[in-house]
Amino acid sequence: MTLAVGILLILVLSSCGSWGQDWLSIQCGFETGPAHELRKWHNLTPADLHNLSAQLIETEVDTHFRSYLINISWSLSMDASIKELTATKICVMSKGIREHFECIRCNYTEKFQSQTMFGNRRWQFHYIGFPVEPEMFYSISAYNLPPANIYEDSPSKSIMLSSPGCKDNVMKYSKSCIEVGSLWNPNITACKIEAEVEVNFTTSSLGTKYTILLYECEKCDVPIERDLTTKINETRTSVRIPVSDQSNNISVQIIPYFAKCRYDCRRHKGTLTCVQNHSNGSITTDSIGRYACFILVALFVTVSVIAAVVFFRNHDTKKIFFHHAELQQPVKVLVIYPKEVCFQHTVLAFAEFLQKHCQSDVIIDMWQKRRIAEQGPVQWLAIQKEIADKIIFLSSSYSITECDAVCHESIRNHKDNSECMFTLAFNFFCSDMKNISSLHKYMVVSFNEKNSKDTLPSALNSCPKYCLMKDTDTFCRDLSSSNRQAHSTNRKLVCCWSPTTKCIQTEEYNILCSTISTRSQQQQNMIL
Repeated sequence: MTLAVGILLILVLSSCGSWGQDWLSIQCGFETGPAHELRKWHNLTPADLHNLSAQLIETEVDTHFRSYLINISWSLSMDASIKELTATKICVMSKGIREHFECIRCNYTEKFQSQTMFGNRRWQFHYIGFPVEPEMFYSISAYNLPPANIYEDSPSKSIMLSSPGCKDNVMKYSKSCIEVGSLWNPNITACKIEAEVEVNFTTSSLGTKYTILLYECEKCDVPIERDLTTKINETRTSVRIPVSDQSNNISVQIIPYFAKCRYDCRRHKGTLTCVQNHSNGSITTDSIGRYACFILVALFVTVSVIAAVVFFRNHDTKKIFFHHAELQQPVKVLVIYPKEVCFQHTVLAFAEFLQKHCQSDVIIDMWQKRRIAEQGPVQWLAIQKEIADKIIFLSSSYSITECDAVCHESIRNHKDNSECMFTLAFNFFCSDMKNISSLHKYMVVSFNEKNSKDTLPSALNSCPKYCLMKDTDTFCRDLSSSNRQAHSTNRKLVCCWSPTTKCIQTEEYNILCSTISTRSQQQQNMIL
């Protein structure tokens, strides 16, 4: 009997393909100068890349700045020459305010044994690391190594990419844009007092020199120019500029002088906000309207505060109001699972448990097939990584014989897709798992304590692990703590189990049902 089981296990594993090929990854680093393969003659060389693409991805730098990085993706050609492929070299040349050129070399950790990934899909890889400067053009080229020999055609792929300027909602928070005043708001006010215009504005800590241009009419080409030097600690300043009595259609421009942009800094514009006449003590209708508006706003704020205080004196009403507001913030959970985990019986049941009893918003690839087809799997994973509070990797106990006998027909085609997405997700999140500050976002959940460490790649060993046979309380507590950190609320997330929930009789899901029912003490005598 033992021999028969062993032979059956070998046949199953061999029919699934090479596990090592499914996890083939790359190691990238900067390389200066030509590749050392150029010095040798090669009898066989790999074919050109099948496809090369690039896009900008938002990132946070040193927790103080936000900017973009270039996400470069490529796929390999499906032919026998892939066995000769050892690395891919990518070079980026930036053109714009300044020019820069650098290259990276991505070595493949193993030799390719197959022309395609599991599921007859092309091999796909990506690299994120090239920084982006504002208003630049990037020429990106890539080719496989070893390269073609001398006097032979050298195949390569090239694309162009441009970056937005400092007015972009993300780029304006980058270090380069902040240094040229992208976040500076001078808040200009200009008031005409008889034959003078008083200009007030907020200064910047980036510089103390400013040039003020005053245009007395819309069609005036020659402005009145005034240079101004402020004190270092001065936050707001003003200056009076003489004008003619008849000038009421006045506009103002302020040009700062910052060390980074010098005389080419962005100028800010303002218009006349009020006109005063001291001779008869009158103020123009424009100014009166503004003062009346300020008074009305102040009265509205006062009345609103008084109404809010009276309303919240009723304790029950306050409690219901805040309870309703808190329930609007579910935990967003991305569930990643390998092919061994039954989608019909285990993944869907686990998702239903998270949705109904842990107040979570669950994200599963099978529920978003259309978006994945439109965006591509890599872009879809990048988007889900940004919006998800938790990313859960499900682990299998390899005891799937009973499950396959029940739902073999419904999951036959799904296994290949799930394995491809699991492999792609692991490679995409692998670099993030090496960052200690990011480990809190990842969780590993198993349904059987036995052999749970051998069913997933070793890189996931650094992530928090939960066995739902004994760690249900800890799992729910950690899941709720992620929601409090993400939304800054004091709501406590409570996982519970309803007696009406039906458990399907597979080994892994029965363990899940039994564990949760034991915790809630509502189904202690449930027969699976």
